[in-house]
Amino acid sequence: MIADSLLGEGVYRSRLGGLDVWAVPRPGSRQKAAVLYIDYGSVDLHLRARNSGEVQTTPAGTAHFLEHRLFAKPYGDITEQISRLGGDVNASTSCTSTVFSLTCIEHFAAHLDLLFELALDLHILPAGVVQEREIIDHELQISCDDPEWIGFLHGLEGLYQNGPLAWDMAGTRESIKQIDEDTLTRCHEVFYRPEYMGLYLCGDFDVESTYATVESTLLKYSRPRSAWDRVERPVVLPTPQPLGALALPVSRPYTLLFFGDDKVGQSGRDLLLRELALELALDIALGPASDFFATHYEDGLIDGDAFGAEVYAEPTFCFCTVGGYTQQSERLCEEIGAALSSLDERVVAADLGRAKRKAYGLLLRAWEQAEDVADMLCSAAASGAAPNVYFAVHEQVGVGEILEVLESCLSPANLRAMQIVPTGRAE
Repeated sequence: MIADSLLGEGVYRSRLGGLDVWAVPRPGSRQKAAVLYIDYGSVDLHLRARNSGEVQTTPAGTAHFLEHRLFAKPYGDITEQISRLGGDVNASTSCTSTVFSLTCIEHFAAHLDLLFELALDLHILPAGVVQEREIIDHELQISCDDPEWIGFLHGLEGLYQNGPLAWDMAGTRESIKQIDEDTLTRCHEVFYRPEYMGLYLCGDFDVESTYATVESTLLKYSRPRSAWDRVERPVVLPTPQPLGALALPVSRPYTLLFFGDDKVGQSGRDLLLRELALELALDIALGPASDFFATHYEDGLIDGDAFGAEVYAEPTFCFCTVGGYTQQSERLCEEIGAALSSLDERVVAADLGRAKRKAYGLLLRAWEQAEDVADMLCSAAASGAAPNVYFAVHEQVGVGEILEVLESCLSPANLRAMQIVPTGRAE
């Protein structure tokens, strides 16, 4: 069932019991990797009753809370079972997904069985909920002093107002008090179902026998349909508002610039092409090979190791951030705006080849490691694309796409700056 051919390797895709499965078998590979993706993140706060249409709102932070509690089993933490087999597992919750990542050298079938047990076998005890609440409350208190995280969240508030996209994925100290056993059980029943999940595999394994393992494991955890269903995510447009300085007990000021993109609602090739165009534009204007970087690293405006740009592109939202630690926030904003404005057709055409080669090289290196391949399969599928599209858009992107994102998204008119200053210096 080969879906495509990529760099001389087969990419297999199948639908097993409603679960979307992508696999890249790699004979001779020492590492095996599996990523189990759940289409459930911090913005998914609403459930709809199938019969009545009633909409219920769940507390902020529920997806993250549930991810944590899934590790607790009647016999203890499932991580210990995976470690005994020689594997390693991690989990994370984002705005739109919960992801469980597994790597191992051997016993792949047994590891996959444990991975599904981790995600699908929920055991909730009141004492565990209370304990988890205390742990997350402590994490939230600690994060309040992290200038990069607080700056990121505060900047999102400036872009998206007081909506779920701008909230801490762990919730708030108030919202996690409202999360109980019933809430966790209901959300698990709704979201942790094969039709809202994906499995992405890479390594030395037999595809057919692995598929058989997955199918039998899914049967073990099959359950009746919930009386509730998810409410589809809306497309979120930026509504930028002015941002002021925020004072924290930090030693160095931190500035983060936000650019909200209103060309959202894309998926597949179109989404990956726009994401790449934004990344290339930022690299040409502000990356380590740019005149901007050389000049302002030399004059001390930016800290080279702590300055950078990120693109966050998903089907329902898209924005970019640029920034780092600086003693001259206003000047940094002006210089970044000037650097982006100076990119005309001639400048872009002169440097696009270099930027594309750099991006393509990073993509090729990511394809070398089984863990990175599984992550790439997951990211592509979440965007609504096949993995080979990552490579195809590198060939397709041109000067026109770069100039378009510079005008529509990365223009100074769309810029909003978030400043974190040492306590006593905020105006």
